Amino acid sequence: MLRKFQTCDPQAAQTFYQVYYLETMQHIFAVVAECSHTSGLTAHSQILANLFVIVEQGLIKVPLAAEVQDPAQNLLYVQQFMANLLKTAFPHLQDNQIKVIIEGFVTLDQDIAGFKEHLRDFLVQIREATGNDTADLYLEDREQTLKRAAEEKRKIQMSVPGILNPHEIPEDMQD
Repeated sequence: MLRKFQTCDPQAAQTFYQVYYLETMQHIFAVVAECSHTSGLTAHSQILANLFVIVEQGLIKVPLAAEVQDPAQNLLYVQQFMANLLKTAFPHLQDNQIKVIIEGFVTLDQDIAGFKEHLRDFLVQIREATGNDTADLYLEDREQTLKRAAEEKRKIQMSVPGILNPHEIPEDMQD
């Protein structure tokens, strides 16, 4: 949806950003940081990274809040907004930690893999501080690794005659 707004009517996109940008960022971040939520880290990373790209590249031509006079200050405002959000939600984090976290989000917003790792590191930090388990943060990556390994194993089995049962072989490969 965010990508669609980059190519649609500019007035509609600007209205959407002004009304929903900060709320969207806040809600996605709340879902990601929720300890009981365990899936979708890749998708959430992509959405959050895209939100940072939009503001960093100056695609938002309207002020995001009443206190922002110049839309060129939107990035600074978003960084301050995120800092306040993190301070409120995670009072155990120190100002330097929050600064590094937010700088990482802005710096890595065009490197989805790096952004995801940075976000995961942040989640590990907050979960360790609260005593929650961090194993589920790696679950999606482990599932993808196992899926690739199963596909490779299947390819090897299909290449050796007699390993697979004849009804397990796709029809296009049968003589």
